[in-house]
Amino acid sequence: MNLQYLLAAIFAWTANGLQKSETLDEPFQSSTFKHLEHSPCVGLYHREGRSGCGTADRDVQTGALYYHEGQTPPTSRFVAVLEEYRFTSNAVTTLVSNSRGMLQGILVLNGTLTNSNVTYVSDDMNSVASPGPIYPLGYSTPSANIAYGSYKYPWNGNGDGLNQYDLYGVPIAYVNDEGASAFIRRVSKNQQANDANQVYSDFKYYMGPDGITSKECLSWEDSHDGKWNPKCLPLGGTSVWAFAGSPPTQQVYKNAQDADVDDNADVDEDADADEDGNGRKLKNNNGADVYQKQKPAIIVGTSTDSTSMFHDLVPGANEGASNTLTLLMAAYLIGRSVDDATLDSLTNRIVFGFFDGEAYGYLGSRSFLNDVLNFECANQYLANSVANDGNSELACLYPMKPSMKFKDIGEIAGILTVDQVGVPMDDEILYVHNDGNGDFGTFLANVLKAAGTNYFTVAESEAANNNENGGDYPYPPTAFTALQAISGGAYSGAVLSGYDYVFPMRPPYQSHLNWAVNSQISLKSIASAATIIARTALAAAYDDGGYDYDTASEYAVNTIAELAYNDEVLVELADCLLVNGDCKMLDKYASQEAKNERDRTGFDIASGASLGYPPNYYVGVYSVQYGQPFVRVGGQVYGAYDGQNYGHTSKDAIGMQPRMLQQAIRNMLHDFLGRGQVNGNERRCGQESDCEGVGYCATEGDSATCSAKNVCVCKRAYYHTALDTSITAAVNKDPGFFSLDSDDGKTPIWTEPYWSSTVGVKMYRNSRNGPGYVALGVGIVALLLVHGFTKKVKSGLQKEKVY
Repeated sequence: MNLQYLLAAIFAWTANGLQKSETLDEPFQSSTFKHLEHSPCVGLYHREGRSGCGTADRDVQTGALYYHEGQTPPTSRFVAVLEEYRFTSNAVTTLVSNSRGMLQGILVLNGTLTNSNVTYVSDDMNSVASPGPIYPLGYSTPSANIAYGSYKYPWNGNGDGLNQYDLYGVPIAYVNDEGASAFIRRVSKNQQANDANQVYSDFKYYMGPDGITSKECLSWEDSHDGKWNPKCLPLGGTSVWAFAGSPPTQQVYKNAQDADVDDNADVDEDADADEDGNGRKLKNNNGADVYQKQKPAIIVGTSTDSTSMFHDLVPGANEGASNTLTLLMAAYLIGRSVDDATLDSLTNRIVFGFFDGEAYGYLGSRSFLNDVLNFECANQYLANSVANDGNSELACLYPMKPSMKFKDIGEIAGILTVDQVGVPMDDEILYVHNDGNGDFGTFLANVLKAAGTNYFTVAESEAANNNENGGDYPYPPTAFTALQAISGGAYSGAVLSGYDYVFPMRPPYQSHLNWAVNSQISLKSIASAATIIARTALAAAYDDGGYDYDTASEYAVNTIAELAYNDEVLVELADCLLVNGDCKMLDKYASQEAKNERDRTGFDIASGASLGYPPNYYVGVYSVQYGQPFVRVGGQVYGAYDGQNYGHTSKDAIGMQPRMLQQAIRNMLHDFLGRGQVNGNERRCGQESDCEGVGYCATEGDSATCSAKNVCVCKRAYYHTALDTSITAAVNKDPGFFSLDSDDGKTPIWTEPYWSSTVGVKMYRNSRNGPGYVALGVGIVALLLVHGFTKKVKSGLQKEKVY
């Protein structure tokens, strides 16, 4: 009998091979289901509902490919195939409304040529729409309630708002591969509804139910047992900020702990300044005097993220990428041009801010600036970030803040931000945006205009003159707007941008096409913007309150030489941020920062998730794998902790695992800004503990760390949580649980639902079961033949007494 089954199996395998001979053309290898390489449109929740894509339920949505050029859709179930230049809100909404429920999904074809000097396949690509809203982070978006000024100003004139639409029941995927796109284009154009061998596509992309919000999703309880079981995670990440010059001493909290008070000290407005003239006299709750050394700070900030319809494909070349590159090079210029002694002697302090999650409601800047201005940590929750190291940074266990160093920034003098300078709208001109209200903001605007380079000058934006604002100034969507919204307009500042009164049409804003290959990023513009920002920041630190921009700008221009657009650091870093996020430079800096954190905390911190190739600047979900801080107490790990047992065991500590970009930025800022006291007496290192006791970081409040150059430098940079200010980590719960106790009723609260591991898109040829039935018949005939053959062989063997 074993022989019979073996032969039957061989024949069945042969029959199955006949069935598989019905093949698809390249790049699909067989008629069986095959995963299609793609980038999905993801469904998201927010305070008021949802946006994005996904199937209507957990069932697969299937349809025949149909190339759509605006004609009437089929009457049977179909998957629309769209060229990316036709992928607009109007095309999608028309398709949905005219499909009579037959639309099962949309495939968007790659129409770019990314491997040659030719940018676009056709001229149609030159005017492709931006999927971002026409009023970015303003009117008709979930962020409208945290906007400031004219929130109806159409900065993104090319925007159609598709990434704000709720496309529940309409899964959409971008076909990454050019060869696959070409095949799908050809097949979908040629096949007819009555074809016997139509090509079909399956979508399995359930992104949670319709009709619920982020608040419901985060607080979800299972009906059968009432157990808290969230179905989503908030969007968020990690911001990085840094001092230029020696950091101030964390004096308030040390004295508050020594005095054994219950809460933070309150400002005594009538008290005199301390003997340095740079501090404020505070009183704690016991009435004891506490002095905090500080001087006003100029925040120099930018966004490090972007978004698109396809969250696996967010290159952000003229957004997060060029912004990050510009500000890093500005820090590089200040670090190599001005030593710590000079910076420490200036009237104001420079603080750099690299804010994550800005595309989803200013997550990074609102969290950071609100904490600088308003955060208080009750004394019982203040603790060393490494429990057994009394010299480690102070942290707050609840609400969780992995470092309290931001409270040493003190008063904010004003803010200077940079946005979209990689593709300037006009040759040799950058633009300054300032409302003219406030002496310091006007001073910044005038210095920006006086700090130009050999290649670029700075002109005043005409935005205020191109819209009926009702008296409200149209602030560009940067951290400046976030600060104004938090403070009710109490601060002034300026924005340096590559656009005048509207964003450039090409590359389209918040689009998957905003990649360096398509965007023609100008390193001349970025080098000039970095020079202008560095000079303006230094001039602002130099100013003594007289707002003499002529003198201040002359000092800054003479101190900081223009950055060459072929500078080696700029060119290498540009390749990393714009083209290949897996580059050696980012990996080297991130790996060193991870090693420092392992050495400091004892946690197994590694290099975080990389930007990838091409780089991806989507902020992603806020979790322990992507930046959520955690605290270890005994053998337990929490997102926040209010108990009494922290510090009872030697391994208690606070840690976090940022993404590679943020790790690299932090170590670069140490390296760029932390050499102001070195003076050639460098100590070599492999990790942070090798730098203990370094003499050239001996200023009170200063300490040393190890840079990627294996040199001990002075610590200058710190992490800060980039999370919606209405959300906090749930106390005494595992990471991944979040409370809405601090909800202010305004912020958008973006979340992303948990995905199934089986989501995806498949493509196959539907042969209407013909080949299947043929194969089945062949198999049955083969089995009968085998059965008869084996019976005859067995009978013969029995006669010969062999069996």
